[in-house]
Amino acid sequence: MHIRDLILILFAFLFFQSSGQENLLTIEQAVESAYNRNTELQQMRAQLRQKENQWRTETGVSAPEISYFKEGISSGPGDAFDEQRITISQEFDFPLTTSYRLKALSQEVKAIDLKVKARENEIKAEVKSKYVEVLYALYLQRSRQNQVKLAEELYNAVYTKFEMGMGNGIDLANAELRLEQSKNDLDQTEWVLHQARYGLFYAMGLPVDDQKYSIQFSDTLRADDIEISQILTLSVQESQPAFLASQHELEASGFYIKEAKSNILPDIRLNLYTQDYGTGYDFKGFEVGLKIPIWYPFDQKGKIKIALDKQEEIQWKQQEIRLDTKKQIEYAWHNYSVSQSIIKRYNTTMKEKAEHLRSLSLKAYQLGEVDLLNLLNAQQTYLMSEERYLIALRDYYLQLVALEKFLDRDLVY
Repeated sequence: MHIRDLILILFAFLFFQSSGQENLLTIEQAVESAYNRNTELQQMRAQLRQKENQWRTETGVSAPEISYFKEGISSGPGDAFDEQRITISQEFDFPLTTSYRLKALSQEVKAIDLKVKARENEIKAEVKSKYVEVLYALYLQRSRQNQVKLAEELYNAVYTKFEMGMGNGIDLANAELRLEQSKNDLDQTEWVLHQARYGLFYAMGLPVDDQKYSIQFSDTLRADDIEISQILTLSVQESQPAFLASQHELEASGFYIKEAKSNILPDIRLNLYTQDYGTGYDFKGFEVGLKIPIWYPFDQKGKIKIALDKQEEIQWKQQEIRLDTKKQIEYAWHNYSVSQSIIKRYNTTMKEKAEHLRSLSLKAYQLGEVDLLNLLNAQQTYLMSEERYLIALRDYYLQLVALEKFLDRDLVY
C-alpha cells in the first residue's frame, strides 16, 4: 500500500470521526439548550426584571404639579390684575406606608428569583429524564436485535433437527413464529426511539430545522453512586427554592398588611408659591395639606381584608409545597434504592447465570437431551432478565435525576 493511500485512509477516518463529534448531543448541551429556549423560563426571567424595577413606580412620590393663577383681569387694555400666583405642588404618601410597600416588593423580588431557580431545576430534571429515555430506547433496540439473533439460532437448531428427521412440524412452526415475533418487537423499538427523541427535542426547545436524524447521543452517562440516608434527604425539603420562595411571599404579604393598615395615616401635600398683588412678586408662601382617609370602612378596611386573605392563601400554598416535596422525595428515594439493588444483583449473578443457562439449553437441545419447551424457557428467562435489567437501569437514572432537584448537585452527567 502506497503512502498516498494511507494518507487518504487517515484523512477519511479523521473526517468521519469529526463529523460524528459535531452531531453528538451531550446531556449538558441538551440542558443548556432548554435553559436558553424554554418559553416559560424566559417569561419568568422577564417577570423578575419587571419586579426588580417596580420599586421605581412605587415610591409614593407623585410628579410635581406647576400651576399659574391670575385674578382680577379686566377687559380694558391698560387694566391691571388684582392678584397672580405661581405654585409648585408636591404630593407623597406617608413615609411609613412607602417603607412597608418597598420592603414587600423586595421580598417579592427574592421570591421570583427563587421561583426561577426552582423552574431551572425542574427543566434540568425534565431534560435529563428525556435524555435517559432516549438512551433506554437505544439499549432496548440493541436488546431486541440480540433477541432476533437468538430467535434465528433457535429456528436454525429446530430446522436442522427437522431436516434430520429428529424434529416435528409443530416445533418448526413454533420456532418460526418466535422469529417473526422477535422481528415485530424490534420494529416496535423504532417507534419507541423516535418518541423518546422528539420528546427530548421538545423539552430542549430545539428548532424544527435542527431536529435531524444524524444527531447522536452519548451512551456513556456517568452517575455518582451515592448512599443518601433517607433522613438526610427528607431534611432538605424546607431548603428547596420553591419553599423558600413561598417564605419570601409570606413575608411580603406581612408587609402588605402593614402597608394597608398604615393607609389610615394621612398622605402629605406641599405647596410652594410666589404671589403678587400687582406691584411685583413681593410674597412667598408655603402650604402643607393632609389627605385624611375618612372613608376607612370602605377603602382602607377593604385593602386590609384583601391583604389578610392573600396571606392565608400563601400559607396554604406553602403547606401544599411541603407535602408535594415530601411525596416526590419519598418516591424518588425508594425507587432509586430498589433499582440499585436490581442492577447490582443482575451484574453480580443473574447476567452470567442466565447466559450460561441459555447456552447449555441450546447445546442440550441440539444433542436431543432436552425438548423445545425447555429451550424456550431458558431463552425466555435470559431475555426477561435482560429486559428487567434495562428497566431498572432506566429507573435508576431517572430517580437520581429526580433527587438532583432536591440535593442541588449533579448526580447524572
